[in-house]
Amino acid sequence: MEILKQLPVKTLARLTCVSKLWASTIRRQEFKKLWSSNQQPSSSNSTLIFAFKRDKGYGQDCFFFSSSLQTQNQGQTSATYLTTYPGDLLSTPSVHGLICYGPPSDVTVYNPTTRRSITLPKIVSQRTCLHHYLGYDPIDSDYKMLCMTRGKREMAQELQVLRLGDESSSWRMVDDSPPPHYSPESLHICIDGVLYYGVSVGTVGRTTSAVGGKDRGVMSFDVRSEKFRVIRVPPGRARKFTSMTRYDGKLALMYTVYGKIGLWVLEDAAKHEWSSTFFDLPRLSGYNTKFQVFCAIGDDAAGEFVLAPRELHESPFYVLYYDPKKKRVRKVDIEGITEREELPLWDKDWKRKTMSIFPGQVENLMFL
Repeated sequence: MEILKQLPVKTLARLTCVSKLWASTIRRQEFKKLWSSNQQPSSSNSTLIFAFKRDKGYGQDCFFFSSSLQTQNQGQTSATYLTTYPGDLLSTPSVHGLICYGPPSDVTVYNPTTRRSITLPKIVSQRTCLHHYLGYDPIDSDYKMLCMTRGKREMAQELQVLRLGDESSSWRMVDDSPPPHYSPESLHICIDGVLYYGVSVGTVGRTTSAVGGKDRGVMSFDVRSEKFRVIRVPPGRARKFTSMTRYDGKLALMYTVYGKIGLWVLEDAAKHEWSSTFFDLPRLSGYNTKFQVFCAIGDDAAGEFVLAPRELHESPFYVLYYDPKKKRVRKVDIEGITEREELPLWDKDWKRKTMSIFPGQVENLMFL
């Protein structure tokens, strides 16, 4: 095991064919934890995951690609096609190598490294609204899926959790009882073993569970202890955040307004303390398209933002890395996305939109 833990995933996948003993050793949870603890996360071996939506008149198709994260001044890279989902997109940011997609009633967890996926067991509930959030505990190397069930215009009624990687695991109710809340969207991110998701915290009527008021905030869920905590968000523009990202190693609520990128960075969850940072958006007069700020990259305050066209028209597809401190923009062409003519349903004559771009993809043994 000391030798095997130093090998890459593709090599380990081949070694499962050596014998039943080798296969069972590599697939053991103890080895997966040992292998994971031996990995050294770095920007050089991480990637960006791209999710695109293709409208086809009567429905949607969602396509996933990956490419290496360009930390130097390279002007070109190539993309790898991952998978297609024929339906509306429910996509989560990459959580230590895993992503999720699919409708709330039929969520699939996919590993881009092994190209394998699992479909989660059905949630038994009479309520119609389901929200899923994927979290990772780096101490025990455990993945857990949190599911919120509620009725329309109701607070969360049930919070269930499922441990991935254990075939005998099933959905179970979370013991901790958070304050009344509901999630109007699926914004969430997992940082250092804590799952954060956007919520509206309200009051519950005396005889009903209907939403009686709301105050936007962030719910934190410790993946290991399964404890909840509401984090208040400062009033004003901070509550208009449209995405969550990691900035300087911390949770950041991000939005764009009046030509600026706004960030509210969580400094102390217990004290509900946030710091605000604003950066001017770069001047992009030389590009004939509209851009969207998707995420921040880098674990320090000297990081960059990733901007990309909202719609896919030009070939090749490209992203812009923007360094707000140096006021520098560098363009990186990503070949293998718009030019992929052999891919079924990936037709340039249909409208194709960039849905999400997120970093942090690392090699993972799950589902091997």
